[in-house]
Amino acid sequence: MTPLDRPAGHFETEREAGTAERTLNAVKAEASAVKDAAIDHPHTATTLLALVGLAGFLLGHVAGYRAAEQEYESRRRRFW
Repeated sequence: MTPLDRPAGHFETEREAGTAERTLNAVKAEASAVKDAAIDHPHTATTLLALVGLAGFLLGHVAGYRAAEQEYESRRRRFW
């Protein structure tokens, strides 16, 4: 690994860095890997983000529908 390949904030030995710096370096490295993968495969990244968004929307819709349904059922049963 050359000095140019190291992410910003990289320390030569792990003893020089505290826990926060090691965690920050790991997050930066993972973010860089995700960025590089998205640049190499833009259609896959777009499809993945669209599917995650759709899944989130559907989960929210189902949760809201179930909550509204339970509220309606509890109001209806109150009079019986």
